[in-house]
Amino acid sequence: MADVQLMGLLNATLQAATLLFIAALGELITEKSGILNLGVEGMISIGAVTGFMTAINTENLFLSIIVGVLSASIFSSIHAFVTVILKQDQTVSGLILTILGLALSSLLGKKYVGKKLMVKIESISDITEPSNVFEVLLNQNFIFYLAILLMITTSFVLKKTMFGRRIEAVGEDSRASDSMGLKINKTQFIGTCIGGAFAGLSGVYLTLSYVPFWTDNMTAGRGWICLALVIFGGWKPYRTAIGAVLFGFL
Repeated sequence: MADVQLMGLLNATLQAATLLFIAALGELITEKSGILNLGVEGMISIGAVTGFMTAINTENLFLSIIVGVLSASIFSSIHAFVTVILKQDQTVSGLILTILGLALSSLLGKKYVGKKLMVKIESISDITEPSNVFEVLLNQNFIFYLAILLMITTSFVLKKTMFGRRIEAVGEDSRASDSMGLKINKTQFIGTCIGGAFAGLSGVYLTLSYVPFWTDNMTAGRGWICLALVIFGGWKPYRTAIGAVLFGFL
């Protein structure tokens, strides 16, 4: 019985960690490019509500995920435009993005509160009471494995590719990067939109898997935890993943 309870705790930990880690990984990429985006909470909320709305209206899971990811990415482009193009204060813009995202998602999802979801992201193997680590891993859905793949890919891109080097160079010293001919605005704009896409995927996971329904403010401060995770992980994907597991457990 103790083993079943322990495995149940591990299962819940991984599910909570997946939600936090994906959005935190997106924010890590954004901050690597030199942009601080405090609007993670709002972006997760936008991804969550648009993904849920699409799932209710179309019952197409793939389309719901795409819509949730793209809508959050487009929403994050507001922050990119204000901070990268207009050169306005990043902190103020990020806070406004959070407030706007929560308000807009509340407005969009008003008619969807309490509605039953007919399709959702299912686990690879639906095991009610996993009794070992292997069964716990099988009890996760494909987004959990996608999060692992994104972690490995992000670490590789940042360390081993020209695009990743460009992001880090722009984030470390924009003036020196500019003198070297790097397109700072383009790099930061792309980095911010990628961060928004990751937050959107986290939002989709929230409403189509973790808690398969919609209600106001259901992000419950998770966006702020994701911001803390980036700092906790020292802007490194693997350490951020460890932090997400710890926070998920707590």
